[in-house]
Amino acid sequence: MEPTHADLRDAFRARGRQLWLVGGALRDRLLGIESHDIDYATDALPDEIEAIARSLGARVTTVGKRFGTVGVLLEGAWVEITTFRGESYAPGGGRWPEVTFGRTIEEDLARRDFTITAFAENAHTGEWLDLFGGEADLRAGIIRAVGEPAARFREDPLRILRGVRFVSQLGFRLDPATAAGMRETAHLIAALSQERITAELDKLLQGRAPAAGLEALRDVGALAFALPELAPMPGCEQNRFHRYDVWGHTLATVQAIATTPETHRIRRWAALLHDLGKPAVRHTKPNGEWGFYRHEVVGAELAGALLERLRFGRADAHVVVLLVRRHMERPDPADRRAVRRFMAKLGGRWRDLLALKRADNASHTYDDTAYHDALEAACLRAEQEEAEAIRAESPLTGDDLVRLFDRPPGPWVGVIKRQLGAMVLDGDLAPGDRAAAVEVARRLMGRA
Repeated sequence: MEPTHADLRDAFRARGRQLWLVGGALRDRLLGIESHDIDYATDALPDEIEAIARSLGARVTTVGKRFGTVGVLLEGAWVEITTFRGESYAPGGGRWPEVTFGRTIEEDLARRDFTITAFAENAHTGEWLDLFGGEADLRAGIIRAVGEPAARFREDPLRILRGVRFVSQLGFRLDPATAAGMRETAHLIAALSQERITAELDKLLQGRAPAAGLEALRDVGALAFALPELAPMPGCEQNRFHRYDVWGHTLATVQAIATTPETHRIRRWAALLHDLGKPAVRHTKPNGEWGFYRHEVVGAELAGALLERLRFGRADAHVVVLLVRRHMERPDPADRRAVRRFMAKLGGRWRDLLALKRADNASHTYDDTAYHDALEAACLRAEQEEAEAIRAESPLTGDDLVRLFDRPPGPWVGVIKRQLGAMVLDGDLAPGDRAAAVEVARRLMGRA
């Protein structure tokens, strides 16, 4: 049986060691959000933390032990227990911090980045410790650096991205002094490892207010260093069919796109990158308006290169690039063949593209809802017809086809049977009309 949090508290108390609940779990509790991210801080050194956990019979992971953190499995979930510490990064930030162990919870809280995670609760006594006004900032919806902002961001520039990520996740705003410190140090983001940058951008895009987070990223000067490919978007004016410039339109699309837990990441990134090619191809048309001919083609190429630089997963990157490339497709919903070609090009991702097209229309000066509704209905109808065609009975069996063409069984049999079944479903072939089915099969096999 796995030990409980109460078992852990008792074991630390028995050793005369402090144990404080810290960080995101406390923040989420104050916000009324369910949290599974449980972190403790203690004056016990890493070896002692491990010894205490093992004495309880708990499963332990020591991957982060050299940074003072031991993972312990309690009540079916992993928690992190970290020795009070201070930390610093190489100039400009790096992948791993240089850790120094401290002796007090006050030292530990003083090293944290933002006030909304710089409070603690004594696991033994319930004492609440809020040295930097984090609870008040939570109530006010403010992201404020602990201490002097620029100094905090020089210690680790990733904190700039973490701050704007909180804007997206929590719907909060940046404290002006904190934003100023970010602007002063934003150039240091360029020295961070790509993995750390990408992880923060991923979380930012998947927050509840991604448009606000992205605008904060631009406002503090971090866009040019975290996503320089997007830097030409702000100020890139569009034509009369758009309410905003390319940047404003992109933010509106990211915010508007409908997602599910399974499609959240793909759709948000596709929305962010769908007009990536516009600044590169913008030109003046004969009527004096801005034109963006083939921006989806150029944008798909740029998106592919960007996602490779971000070390995005290959499968997810393929889908995002596909959606960027095809987002201007506009088949006639009344043309069944055009709809099926449209769906075939998307390899089963037509719902993702339709969600992108609907979001793309959110900041246009015209309403394309009726078209999108018709296209969705046509795609659903085609999908249903395809399912029925697979089930439709061919007038010829597999054995019939093998005998007719004197060929061994293989995939070709299924191809012909599905085609014959589809013709029965469409009314082009009468059920049971074996003679006509033989003629069709011969044509399909190239034997007139």
